[in-house]
Amino acid sequence: MELEQINRLIRQGEGLQVEFKEARNGVPSSFYETVVSFANTDGGIILLGVNDDRLVTGVDEVNVQSFQNDIITTANTPDKVNPPILLDPEIFSHPNGKIIVVEILQSKSVHRLQHAILIRKNESDIDITNNQGQVSDLYLRKRGIKTEDTIFPFLALEDFVLSLFDKARNLISSHQSNHPWLTLSNEEMLRSANLWRHDHQTNKEGYTLAAALLFGKETTIQSINSAYKIDAVVRIQNVDRWDDRLILRKNLIDSYIELNQFINRHLPDKFHLEGVQSVDLRDKIFREVVGNIIVHREYTSRIATEFIITDKNVTAKNPNIPAFHGPIDLKSFNPVAKNPNIRKFFMALGWSEEIGSGIRNTTKYLPLYVPNAKPTFMEDEEFTTIIPLVWVTMQKYVSQLIEWLELPQTSLSHIEEGLKDISLPSELDISSWEDILIYLIPSWTHTGKKSNLLRWSLNQSLEKELKKKIPTSREKDINPEQELPVDFKDSVLFLLKKIPSLGEKDTNLLSKRAQVLLKVLLLTTKPIKLQKMLEWLEYSYRAKFNELYIYPLIQIGFLDRTIPDKLNDPEQKYILSEKGRLFLSGQL
Repeated sequence: MELEQINRLIRQGEGLQVEFKEARNGVPSSFYETVVSFANTDGGIILLGVNDDRLVTGVDEVNVQSFQNDIITTANTPDKVNPPILLDPEIFSHPNGKIIVVEILQSKSVHRLQHAILIRKNESDIDITNNQGQVSDLYLRKRGIKTEDTIFPFLALEDFVLSLFDKARNLISSHQSNHPWLTLSNEEMLRSANLWRHDHQTNKEGYTLAAALLFGKETTIQSINSAYKIDAVVRIQNVDRWDDRLILRKNLIDSYIELNQFINRHLPDKFHLEGVQSVDLRDKIFREVVGNIIVHREYTSRIATEFIITDKNVTAKNPNIPAFHGPIDLKSFNPVAKNPNIRKFFMALGWSEEIGSGIRNTTKYLPLYVPNAKPTFMEDEEFTTIIPLVWVTMQKYVSQLIEWLELPQTSLSHIEEGLKDISLPSELDISSWEDILIYLIPSWTHTGKKSNLLRWSLNQSLEKELKKKIPTSREKDINPEQELPVDFKDSVLFLLKKIPSLGEKDTNLLSKRAQVLLKVLLLTTKPIKLQKMLEWLEYSYRAKFNELYIYPLIQIGFLDRTIPDKLNDPEQKYILSEKGRLFLSGQL
């Protein structure tokens, strides 16, 4: 880049692909926000040493080299920027001072800055981490061809289980008697279902990964991905190992059928009258769960799909390329088709409906199978589904919570109503109040400390004790039999178990700030106006309260506004988000 080009950019000003940053005392943290937002959007150029008024303030000549090294190192550090971004900062001499020019190319990956996803809009870096729709759209733009479309040029019909084609036709016919695939040959069916592709860029053609997964012999599937398997276990009597186990490495059609049969052997049926028709609730719920496992799995992963049945819940974990990270909230849920051709085939079989129906139907029918229960869906590198078989809520402990946090009794009915929808893990169904605190406080502290915005902490004396509780490797080696915690969360748990009278209200386990944050979360389990919140918390300064508590909770996605488009609407209320609910119940 020439000096004239730099001057032209400065005259042009900031915009979608141009950003100015001052660098008086170091590389500003906002610099890396722009690096990530440019990489996630259309790329761009950052001029370090130019302010927002288009004035060249320069980078101190003594620091130019160290700044350049910091930029290269930080952008290539996965703990900071993930996936890392390779940058090549250039140093230019301007009449008014040194300028560091950093060009960021548009990336094919979705990059995160310490877990935050940012995109560029106009001249701003926008954090979209908690906007599921925008994150889903970003992944769709980045991904292009799905991995299910991977072509295997040497895959032939003899690599398929030929009897499966007639089995598929029978299933399709029972669901839709006039489906066009019914009259096609095996090869024609595969082509019509988009299970054969021609790549016009590489000129490769052949059957796809999706074809192999749907119709392949077990040896065919294992040769493509030897680690692929579905591992289903029952742990009710023998919780350390298993009572029953099913391992599937075969085609998806038989896997779907056999996994549903396994579930039917171990979970009770329950019927519900829907109109004039009797509906098997177990079938309604778990066929959706199994369908989601198969249709939305990332089949290039070497991680096994897990399906675990206990007496308290059913948990499914599936390798996944996440569209975002965090819990799925049905109010803002925008589903992404992760394997559209496999899903299309399952729709023809009658095993899948429109995209997103699995999560919605599970949510609809579960409260009829387990009274009032709600499922949990967590989008991450592993997609996790939790179906509680025992429903436990925080409502049971409302009196203790109000007394412990010294909230006014006038707020009891409001909080009690809100807590009836805040679930606790099913394993806590017969726990004491002290046991609940021993479970919740380490979880709150572990998650709360990850966010600088929350500034979460225990009280000062416990914070000091906590630093002594994490053992060094030397301590573990010297006395391996000693009961010592192994990480931060275990350290908090270890500490709490040593405290007498844990549940008493005068046991100030949390800092004052953490206590206020918890009070806000409890009060927003039901929609509430800010003025009512201030009244119950006996807080006078509205602006300061917003700055210290409301805005940080909104920014990290724990709180939502009921009227998000009109921030100053007199009817504006605040409500706990799905992410906030999971945090409050210690499940985030």
